[in-house]
Amino acid sequence: MKKLIAISVLFALVVGAAFAEATLGGTLQIGMNLLNGRTEGTDDDKEVVMGGIGFHEAKISAVFGDAKGGGKLVFVASDPNGESYALNGFSGAPDGKGTTIQTWGFIYWQPLPQFRMQIGINADGDFGAANITGWGFLGPDKNSSAALSDYKHWGNEKSYCYLFQSGGRPGHPFYPGTGDWINLNFSLFPVDGMRINFVFPMFGGTWTAWPNGGGTRDDGAKGAKKAGDQILEDFQINFRYAIEEVGVASLSFVARGGLADGADKSARAGDLYAQFYLNSITGIKVDFGLVYGLPWKNEQDKENDGFLGIGLGAIYSADPFEIKFRAMVRVGGKNSDVDLNDLVTVGLRPSYKINNDLIIYLYGGFNIWMSKANPNNDDEIGWFINPYIWVRASEGLRFFAGIQLNSLAGEYFLDESYNEKKIINWNIPFGFNFYF
Repeated sequence: MKKLIAISVLFALVVGAAFAEATLGGTLQIGMNLLNGRTEGTDDDKEVVMGGIGFHEAKISAVFGDAKGGGKLVFVASDPNGESYALNGFSGAPDGKGTTIQTWGFIYWQPLPQFRMQIGINADGDFGAANITGWGFLGPDKNSSAALSDYKHWGNEKSYCYLFQSGGRPGHPFYPGTGDWINLNFSLFPVDGMRINFVFPMFGGTWTAWPNGGGTRDDGAKGAKKAGDQILEDFQINFRYAIEEVGVASLSFVARGGLADGADKSARAGDLYAQFYLNSITGIKVDFGLVYGLPWKNEQDKENDGFLGIGLGAIYSADPFEIKFRAMVRVGGKNSDVDLNDLVTVGLRPSYKINNDLIIYLYGGFNIWMSKANPNNDDEIGWFINPYIWVRASEGLRFFAGIQLNSLAGEYFLDESYNEKKIINWNIPFGFNFYF
């Protein structure tokens, strides 16, 4: 609480001095399901449903300052799980039920050309190395309900978007950078083109979750963690070097909670990342990424991790055509002496621009889940097909509509004769994004 009060006071001082020059903006995003259903299951399961909010979010942001110092302050009201505003109201519940209201922001200061510091929360992220395969693959389309979001089926290893979820997923091959958690970060600029970033999450002893995935932590009974342990458990370091007219190379390390004395021994030790972004060829951009999960032994002397993740993203543009491609693979690794399942995930999004006001997208992909933890299990395939359109309805208004078909790996219906039938889910969504 003291940290939040201190940050609030700091924001008040800076905003008070700079708000006269602030740039205000915002978005309103509403997604609806026209019709949806599934092909297998009970009669109730297969019943066609009409209507229902699939997604809605309102965001207002203020950007202030200049190159030497400033920040951003954002207010967000959202309902990503599709709960009805009329039924649930503004609950602010952290479990996602009902509409939640969030406030986040950060302040930066660059007193020297070679040094920059920042404190606060940037939920849009800093320093991430997924130039093509991450948020930019779909961009704001994923918030329209028309395009299947990478965050659908969050945490389900058999999902067609599991490896695309960058929030610490074991095997995600691109350095994720910061996220929606409080941190203090420093950047050094020793030579032209080089940037070194240091990130220190500012948690303390009573937090029950941390950003690197794989568990929770509650040290309230023990008091706040020692500074050394806090740094060893959660810090990040990222080296970036921009090669003129070629691309950007990146090396990173993210501590995953298991390095410090007295740390949660069920947590991973850390991940090493290497990425290269090629942007020197006209009409072509390529993203290549690797991650290696450091192996270690837990308190029961059991082997953990040692996985390898490989990723490739590419964009080919030849107006009016564009093709985006991404693929990620995870192989190897153990968790308490149990083999991790191997994963392959592929996404493809061709598009054709009819004119400046209409674009047609043919989005789709698949994942292969290969059972290693239990050799008796069969390998399984999931897939999705998601064509949709983008329409510039007016200066600030965008309209989306599409069709979604998907079949999750491992999702079957067992009928009365004990026959397994693959379930296909379908949906006809549409939505509006308004920018001001």
